[in-house]
Amino acid sequence: MPTTSLIVFALLTNPFADSVISYDAGTGATDGYTDPTAAIGEPTRFTGEGVWPSVVSQFNPPFMTNELVSIGIGGELVLSFNEPVLDDPTNPFGIDLIVFGNTGFIDGSWPSGVVDGMFSNDGGQLEVSTDGETWVLVEGISVDDAWPTCGFVDSGIYDDIPGNETTNFTLSIDPRLTVDHVNGQGFAALHNYYSTSGGGVPVDLASTGLASISFVRITASPNAELSPEIDGVSDVAPQMPGDVDMNGVVNVSDLLEAVANFGAMPLGGPLADFNGDFMIDVSDLLTIIGNWS
Repeated sequence: MPTTSLIVFALLTNPFADSVISYDAGTGATDGYTDPTAAIGEPTRFTGEGVWPSVVSQFNPPFMTNELVSIGIGGELVLSFNEPVLDDPTNPFGIDLIVFGNTGFIDGSWPSGVVDGMFSNDGGQLEVSTDGETWVLVEGISVDDAWPTCGFVDSGIYDDIPGNETTNFTLSIDPRLTVDHVNGQGFAALHNYYSTSGGGVPVDLASTGLASISFVRITASPNAELSPEIDGVSDVAPQMPGDVDMNGVVNVSDLLEAVANFGAMPLGGPLADFNGDFMIDVSDLLTIIGNWS
């Protein structure tokens, strides 16, 4: 399929990719999933409308043609952000960018939600750029992989109506977590690791040496065997210093949460580590006190 080039403008200010710069479907892209504009804007929270309506959960990924774009073997997708994405070590977990695909966990005890491996983790590489011309490969990143998207904090696994509390697509899963940590775990334990995060593949720009980026390029190698699908890319929201629960206020609840978890930061948080050493210690308590609202 020939390469198509286009620019699609979305909102002027939002944390998600704003424009499609170019798209080449490559070879073997999934039929019907070749609209690159599916990858701009917010990732999918509710899928299957008119077919099999259901929430997007860790076991139930998006699947509609208007929700995903397929990147065939040798293909590529280039997206841009209106506002630069910064390499900011003070972001939660030091993560700067999140890529959302259509992976899901296999439900080993359907419909209870017990993790028994993954499906649709189709790989793909990520490159980033400040100007859209010079590209840097982000090493060790597979873009269509863990973690599966979760659209709502208060939904069940396969609910057919949207939840009331949305997850945060600009908050990363703890990058120390691996699928091995959650294999065999039930939905409640998995949800506890996610907290209010919407999942996705976390990316720390520090390894690229770039202070900021405005373009991402997602590719599938000519030697790949699978075609990744992409739903969206987000810029991680910064964390107010001292704001453990990220509610916009630094107060006694933040201090108590930090004190209760003093020492090595538990997997998944709480977000009381403000210097990136994954320890909750005196320096973090001083950050909370020093930024008291």
